[in-house]
Amino acid sequence: MIAGTCLLNERRNSQGLLLSSTFSFWISGDIMGTALQNLDNLVQMPRGCGEQNMVLFAPIIYVLQYLERARLLTEEIKSQAVGFLKIGYQKELMYKHSNGSYSAFGEQDGDGNTWLTAFVTKCFGQAQEFIFIDDKNIQDALKWMAGNQLPNGCYANVGNLIHTAMKVQICPRVFSPLSGLGGIFLYLTFQDPMVSQGLKCLRDSVSSTTNLYTQGLLAYTFSLAGEMDIRNVLLEKLDQQAIISGGSIHWSQKPIPSLDDRPWSQPEAVDVELTAYILLAQLSKASLTQKEIAKATAIVAWLTKQRNAYGGFSSTQDTVVALQALAKYATVAYVTSEKVNLAVKSNKNFQHTFSIQAANRLVLQQETLPSIPGVYTLEASGQGCVYVQMVLIYHIPPPKFVDTFSLSVEMGKARCEQATSPRSLMLTIHTSYVGSRSSSNMAIVEVKMLSGFSPKEGTNQLVSLFYFLKKTQTYSFTISQSVLVTNLKPATITVYDYYLPGEG
Repeated sequence: MIAGTCLLNERRNSQGLLLSSTFSFWISGDIMGTALQNLDNLVQMPRGCGEQNMVLFAPIIYVLQYLERARLLTEEIKSQAVGFLKIGYQKELMYKHSNGSYSAFGEQDGDGNTWLTAFVTKCFGQAQEFIFIDDKNIQDALKWMAGNQLPNGCYANVGNLIHTAMKVQICPRVFSPLSGLGGIFLYLTFQDPMVSQGLKCLRDSVSSTTNLYTQGLLAYTFSLAGEMDIRNVLLEKLDQQAIISGGSIHWSQKPIPSLDDRPWSQPEAVDVELTAYILLAQLSKASLTQKEIAKATAIVAWLTKQRNAYGGFSSTQDTVVALQALAKYATVAYVTSEKVNLAVKSNKNFQHTFSIQAANRLVLQQETLPSIPGVYTLEASGQGCVYVQMVLIYHIPPPKFVDTFSLSVEMGKARCEQATSPRSLMLTIHTSYVGSRSSSNMAIVEVKMLSGFSPKEGTNQLVSLFYFLKKTQTYSFTISQSVLVTNLKPATITVYDYYLPGEG
């Protein structure tokens, strides 16, 4: 019998007013249960530019790999996920250059991007397990990367990478093979000059790098390469920087700020990604000791606490890597449940019992608690693995943070070309990135229409307003009234970061 108690307090805003809230227990017999229950959120149809398409493409592969290896893949899930992979594959080919490389907008970018080409190579290689991928597309990418490999084995940093979260503080010549060698290993032997020289470049950087993210990614890469001595040296360095608290372990690139300084008390997405890469490196041995599994479990304890209510994380990129790591852990450490009963009790005569066994391992069971505040006790009996997630939902106005974009709008006078013609308005939008980074990620300018108005025919700017904002950008277009509406209400124009929607 295992028991635990949690105290739930009421939530109030800064004015002391009680906030409406609900609190639920979510129970699953599998650590991936929450994510798998919300596949419609996590397994999304790839869309957008060459970068956006791939960061939605990759999680589908990891979900499919886990379900298949755990023998949990149903025809319904497989059909949906494989369909999305096929669509994502075809879309990504639109951003392929004639020389075999890839970039955010394809040929119109001028040059392919080293990092994205490596990432595409890796994902296409892994996706071949589930869908047809023309091997020529992979070989073309490998050939282009080989052409950009320097004599010392590193890679020239070619092309632009728009998603700034991917631009970690690491030498780009090292970062590209770090991210892509996982895919290259699928096609080339370790004796191939491209691989052996790439690994030489990485070995030369091991002793000099002090960046935690770089060390974590290097540890994972050398794990893939089977060079366990270097992997062990890197993990020992990382252990000295580990943050251990309350039975959990994680790593952070920055000192931990106070909760008042961090939106929603969330960790940096890069810390989730960094910790996930280290977990992947920890799990890379052919066989793990109980001590190593216990350490991995402590890392998983921290990662699972960072998940949102849908099983994902704060951004697409950290969700991609963290789900890969959690799926690997679930495959390695999972023990089939015989039967576990989990009772939730309160001090106000409330009790609900969950039953978890192999047959309902992936079923996400939920129970909303009747009252907050309150004291609730959990009692578990039986043998097996159970994942318990407590979800508190409450409504509060978001705190005001420093603006990351400036936005101003000019509206011309309404005019009619003829007495019977609809009114037309000219809108001019000025926007720029004013945040702390040197430039934004790809951004979206979203224009809501006034009731009865629509963009003038031929206005293409409203179809795809994705821009790389670094200096002031100006956009002008005309909207025309098609239906007369009285008592018009104002419409909104917003600008926000595609990858970090909170920045706007």
